[in-house]
Amino acid sequence: MPELSFLDDKRRATKRLVDVIRQQCLGTTFRALADQTGVAVNTVKNIAHDLIDELEQTVCYETPVIMGIDEVNLAGGYRCVITNLATNNVFEMLEQRTQDHLKPFFKELPNREKVEWVCTDMWRPFKRSFAEFLPNAKLVIDKFHVVKMASEALEEERKKYQVQLSKEDRINVKKSIRWLTLKRPANLTPAEHKALAIVREQIPELSIAYDFKESFFAIYDEPDKQKAQNAFEAWKNSLPDDGMEPFKKLVKTVHNHYEDIFAYWDAPFPITNAYTEGLNGLIKMSNRLGRGYSYEIIRAKTLYSSEARKVGSGIRSGRGKVEYGPHIPTLVKQVESGELD
Repeated sequence: MPELSFLDDKRRATKRLVDVIRQQCLGTTFRALADQTGVAVNTVKNIAHDLIDELEQTVCYETPVIMGIDEVNLAGGYRCVITNLATNNVFEMLEQRTQDHLKPFFKELPNREKVEWVCTDMWRPFKRSFAEFLPNAKLVIDKFHVVKMASEALEEERKKYQVQLSKEDRINVKKSIRWLTLKRPANLTPAEHKALAIVREQIPELSIAYDFKESFFAIYDEPDKQKAQNAFEAWKNSLPDDGMEPFKKLVKTVHNHYEDIFAYWDAPFPITNAYTEGLNGLIKMSNRLGRGYSYEIIRAKTLYSSEARKVGSGIRSGRGKVEYGPHIPTLVKQVESGELD
């Protein structure tokens, strides 16, 4: 029997058809691709998994100099996402955020000595996981997670006031006062500024808590580390002996992570800006992609999107093309347009 060179070695399909499925399987649903090509859904899945196995062996992204570590809720569990903050790219996605998953990753990380900064939240296992294996890396706690605690402290104070009101008044307070007090002053409209002034006049206790929240945020406006530390000490000492317990808890948290929080002012640029932008993008992705896909497929769609990888690559003198990983804003656009469904 003559050899049929146009047939795929593993399946009863032409090589051309398999190539079409390989090109599209990470950018559309398996069901839609099966309907389009006339093959079984399981065949599409198998081709996709073969492609993913191949990509796992052949794709290698440049190790980040400035690395972000966070978690995103995907496919029924919290996954650890590693990002390149200097280029706003996804570098890796791990199935779990435990030390059992993180330590082997950092131990086997190529060129791990290149990592100079790691930005993450205050979850201690993150630091314990990389400290041993990234000899040149310094941890900085993300600004977003720090100031968020001040907003949460203000929320606790608002709720204490709110429970004293009637049900109707509580609903009104939650709808209006909550957003007025959580917004930064620069983001308030003229009408909201007037409304906030009324709230501050009528609820003095909440006004005081609001000022503590804002003055804590202002610590990050200080130009250098010493001034920021002085501002924190002044803020801490201004808290009253009685009351404002949520803000006193914040003081303890800052002291527990003091060195890593104030490392923000040692960094070469405000690392947190890229971190927060990337994290928000990943959350948008997870909300869209997390419907009906396994973790393995979501990871592949995220890490191996050809368009996002193209945007996330560059040229380095003497080395040619360098890939940093899929570009997060491009991934978000693809998700929003349905290209990764």
